[in-house]
Amino acid sequence: MKKSEKWMTFAVLGALVIVGLCLVCVVGAVMVPLRWWSHGGAAEAAKDYLRNSSVVQAQLGPVKDFGRFPAGSESIINGEGSAHFFMTVQGERKEGKAEIQLTRKPGHPWQVTAAVLTVDGRPIQLDGAPGAPSLPPTNQPQEDPAPGQDVRPLDT
Repeated sequence: MKKSEKWMTFAVLGALVIVGLCLVCVVGAVMVPLRWWSHGGAAEAAKDYLRNSSVVQAQLGPVKDFGRFPAGSESIINGEGSAHFFMTVQGERKEGKAEIQLTRKPGHPWQVTAAVLTVDGRPIQLDGAPGAPSLPPTNQPQEDPAPGQDVRPLDT
């Protein structure tokens, strides 16, 4: 092998190593926060609540898994927090969608304040903390139509 060919080989291998390290750093920078957000804090408290809920187990069977990443938000300011998540719950018999609201006081763990499980399009209120506010079902109208009012879906 000529001297120029060796130099070219080392340059190409060096470039590949640098590109590989950059790729690992970029993937890590994206995946670590996503994993932390979906596997810790309020999200993990919500999953624990759903796993231990007798209503969820009665409707879906024992919980096997949850959707990949919960949708929603989590906010913590000076140790006080609130979170609102939507997640898929996969039980042994069925699958459902859960909407969960949590709060946190400084120095205390996350507490579920309200939760709704939707199975086969039917919302079911889950037992939350005492005096928990009810979440309105996400797929139901907020008010009943007036008597004689025709309610039909719009053609799209």
